[in-house]
Amino acid sequence: MNIMHRAASDISKGRGLSLIELLVSMVLGLTLATGVVQIYVGSSTTERDREARQRIQENGRFATNFLSQEIRMAGYLGCLSSIEGASVNNVLNGPPATFQPQFGVQGWEATGTNPGVINNGANDVAVVGTNTAEWTNGEGGHVIPTFNAVPNSDIIRIWNAAGSAGLVTSITEGASASIQAESAAGIAANDFLILSDCEQADFVQACAVVADAAPATTSTITLSSACNPGNDSPAIISSVTSVADPAEVVRLEGTIFYVGKRNDTATNSSSLFRRQLSATGTAGVAEELIEGVESMQILYGVNVDIDVRNTVDSYLPANLVTEFSKVISVRISLLMQSVEDGSVPAPQIYTFDGVLYDGQSGNGALPVDTRVRRVFTNTISLRNRALGT
Repeated sequence: MNIMHRAASDISKGRGLSLIELLVSMVLGLTLATGVVQIYVGSSTTERDREARQRIQENGRFATNFLSQEIRMAGYLGCLSSIEGASVNNVLNGPPATFQPQFGVQGWEATGTNPGVINNGANDVAVVGTNTAEWTNGEGGHVIPTFNAVPNSDIIRIWNAAGSAGLVTSITEGASASIQAESAAGIAANDFLILSDCEQADFVQACAVVADAAPATTSTITLSSACNPGNDSPAIISSVTSVADPAEVVRLEGTIFYVGKRNDTATNSSSLFRRQLSATGTAGVAEELIEGVESMQILYGVNVDIDVRNTVDSYLPANLVTEFSKVISVRISLLMQSVEDGSVPAPQIYTFDGVLYDGQSGNGALPVDTRVRRVFTNTISLRNRALGT
C-alpha cells in the first residue's frame, strides 16, 4: 500500500506545466520583449536625432564661419582698395564678359525667394542652369557665369586680392611686356594679377613666371598675349615703380558660392559649393564644401545716402540692389538639413527667411520628410567698404 502511494506521489511530482501556466509565461515573456524592443527603438531614434543635430550644428557653424572669412575680404584690392573699380586699367586681351572684378561683390537673387515669400524646399529637386531667368540682379552690367545650381537659392560672387603682395622692382611695357617682382608673392603662370602703385592699377595675366638667377629673390613675369585670354600687345601699363616708391603686385581671386548637388544629380543631397576664377577668367570647377545646405538666402546692406558714418540704411535682396558699390555688408541665412531622412519620428516645423512652415493656413507647408532642420544667420561687414573710401 505504501509502495503504491509513493509511486502516485512521484508521478504527481513529475507532471509538466499546465496550459494556463504556459500561456501566462508566454504573455509575460512577450510583454518583456516588447518593452525591450520599445526601449531599443526609442534609444535608437533619440540617438539618430542627437547625431543629426550635432552634424547640423557642426556643418552650420563651419559654413557661416567659412563664408564670413571669404566675404569679409570682398573688394580688397591690395593698396588700391580705396580707388573705385572704374579707375583700374584692364590690360587683358578680350576677357570673358563674366570677368568683372571691378564690382568687388556681386549677387543674384533666386526668383520668388524674397523675404517673407513662401518657398518650400524640395528634396530630389533637379539643378538648373544659371543662364535661365531663375536668378536676377538689380544692377545692369552684371553677368553671371553659366553652371548648374539648385533653384530657389541665392548666388554670390566676391572678388579680392589673395595672398601676400610682392614689391615690383621694374615694369617693361610694349610687345614684350613684363614685370620683375618678389618671388615670395607666389605668382604662377596663368594667374590674374592686380598691379598697382596705390594711385592707379592694372589688371594683367601672368603668361609665364621665371625665377631670376641667384642671389636675386625676384621673378620675371611675362605679360604677353601667349596665354588665354592673355594681355594686349603692345601692353600699356598705367602703374609705375621706383626704388623709392615701389609698386606692388598681388594675385586676383574671384569666388562664387552657391547651393548645388554632387555631379548635378537630383537625388543627391544639396551642398554648399564654390567655383574659383579659372585660368581663362571663367568660373572654375565645382568644389563641394559642406553637405546638408538646403537653401542660402542673402540680403545686402546698402548705404543708400553715402553718409559720413557709412552705415547700412537698408537690407535688400540682390534683385533690388541697383548699385553694388554701395553694399557695405552681407547677411547670409543658411537652411541646414540632416543628410539622412528618418532622423526624427515626424515632420518638423521650422521658420526660415520670415516664413513659418507648419502647414497652417497662411503659412508654408509642413515638410513631407523627417529630416532635422536648423537656420544659421550671420551678418558680415565688408572691411574694405565699411570704413569708407
